[in-house]
Order: sequence, then structure tokens, then C-alpha cells
Amino acid sequence: MNITEKHFIQLLFVPLIFCIASFCIMVSCTKSAKQGTQFSNLPLSPEIHARLDSMKTKPEIPEGLTKEEQVTYIENHVLTTPISASELLALQPIHTLDPHERYWEYISDAKWEQFRLMNRFMRMQYVALGDPMDELNWAMATQVILADYATHFGITKEQAVDSIMDASAYLSGGTQYDINLYIYVMSSVAYYKTLAAYLTLIEDMPAKLQPLLYDEYTAWNKMNKTRHSAYVDILRAGEHYSALPMELEGMYEAYAEKRTQLLKIEKQILLGGKEYHIQHPVVKTADWEHYLYRLKNLSADDEALALVQELNENVRTWINARQKIARNLPPSEGTSYDNVTADYHWAIVNAEEQVPAMYD
Repeated sequence: MNITEKHFIQLLFVPLIFCIASFCIMVSCTKSAKQGTQFSNLPLSPEIHARLDSMKTKPEIPEGLTKEEQVTYIENHVLTTPISASELLALQPIHTLDPHERYWEYISDAKWEQFRLMNRFMRMQYVALGDPMDELNWAMATQVILADYATHFGITKEQAVDSIMDASAYLSGGTQYDINLYIYVMSSVAYYKTLAAYLTLIEDMPAKLQPLLYDEYTAWNKMNKTRHSAYVDILRAGEHYSALPMELEGMYEAYAEKRTQLLKIEKQILLGGKEYHIQHPVVKTADWEHYLYRLKNLSADDEALALVQELNENVRTWINARQKIARNLPPSEGTSYDNVTADYHWAIVNAEEQVPAMYD
């Protein structure tokens, strides 16, 4: 071997040793991480840490997540229902916008507190979304942060809600992605208003009606989600275009706005004896079965069939819950309450494909 070849091998040897050493360290770190995932470096709330400490088997964090994504992942896997409003509020300080994010240059020109409020609002919903009672607690926690924001700026809670939309609108810069994001926030705000209306309704009712109203809310919540899933996975299945997320969220927003409108009417019925007359034809059993039959025929997929069956069960559960409430009311009020139920049932059967002006 001549000097040149020897020198060349030496040049290769040093980085080769370095690479091997680096690989060994990486494998060792990865193995250690998998053997016992470390959470101390994540900005988790004390409640989350307490639950982690009590768990026999710690969840593993998938590779490739940002720190914020790791936090969200842990929250979703550790927080079990029911999630209290206080636990959700404990999460909010870690969900502020990072000043190095791509929108910071725009945020600093506006009121960054609006974006902080929007971020907290959406992140808390993301953790609570799914379980009906968790979502009510999210609405309660949201009322707290809205009240804090309103007090700080000397405005009403309604204006604080508008601030969330102002922040979202500021970032809807013209691309379809940004518009989709804006509609997603708008849909979440509409849904919050529905849950807040439910809270107000239940709290204002006599104690004997409150358990029945909670049952009705739970049944509506499940029915509403199943109804939207049927719209997304059956009526709009197979469609792919950039504006589709906007339209799907628009439909969910329409559901929420319609329910909020009817909750105001129901409150007037329950507290003031308001008369409500049927505005649409009553859905007969044959009409409902025909609607379900049409849904089934739109897809041969087994999951779609299961979804149709779930929708049928959830709608019937919701109607039964409302009938129990009606039977506990004076006759005239019970009739008006049943009439609202009938019109809502009609909307499910007849208005699915009108997005989102179905209730104009």
C-alpha cells in the first residue's frame, strides 16, 4: 500500500468511526425513549403529569412530531372522560401562539391577544371534542376565557366571541386552505354558541326537568355527529376538491345554527308557554324508512350501512328523549315542544343536500 492509498483510507476511517458512533448513540437514545418516554421536557399541565405518573404503562410519543404536536398527542391519550372545565383551563396557558410561527409578522400588526384567544379556544375544543359532557365542559371553560378577555378589554362576551372570528378572518388570506381554516373556526364558534345555549337552557329550568334535558342534549349530540358523518361519508363520499372541507364545515355550522335557533324557541316554550305550530309535514314512518333506504342505496360499503343503522337508532333515541320531556310539561306546552321535534325531524329528511343555506 503506497502513502497516497494509506492517507485516503485514514481520511475515510475517521468519518466512518464518527458515523458508527453517532448511529450507536442514536439507537441507544431511541431505545431509552421507547423503554421509558420522558415527558418532563414537555409543557404539560400538572393535571396531565399527575395522570401520567399514575399510569402503569406510559404512552409512547410517535417520532417526527413537533413539541406542540407531542403535547396534543399526550393530552388526547391521557385525558379520559369526563374532562372537567378546570382541567381544560389548566391546558390553556401552553396553547399560545409561538412568536416564531409564520403568521407572527401579521399578528404583531394586529391585536395578538385575539389570536391568543382563538388559539386557546380551538385547542381546548380539540382536546374535548367527542364526548357530549366533555364538550359541555369545553363550553363552560370557554365562557371563562371569554369573560377574562372581555373584562380586560372592557367589552361584552359576545364581542369577545367576535374577536375569535376577527382573528381567523385576518388569516384567511385568499388561498383555499386559509378559507377552509376560517370556515372551520366559524363552525367551531357556531357549535360553541349551541352548547352555551344548551347550558343556559338547562340551568334556567326547574330541577325536575334538568336530568331529562341533559338526556336530550346527549341524544342530540350523538345524533348530530352521526347525521354529519352520514353527510360526509355517504352523501359526499368520493368527492375530492379543494373547497370540499369548507362545504363540509359549512354544513356542520348550519346544523349548529339551526339548533341554537330552536333552543331559543324551546326556552320560550318551557318558561313562557309559547305556542309553536308545525311548519312542515310530519315525517311518517314510511317517509323515514324511505329516507334511510335511499341512504343505504348510495353506498354498498359495510361501514356506510352501519352508519345508516346508527343514524336510525340515534334519531329514535333523540325523539324518545324529547317525548319524555313533553310528557312532563302542561298539555299545551308539551304539544308545542313535540311540534318543534317534528319540524326538526323533517329537516333531517329533507334538507341534507342544501349547503349551507338550508335554513334561510
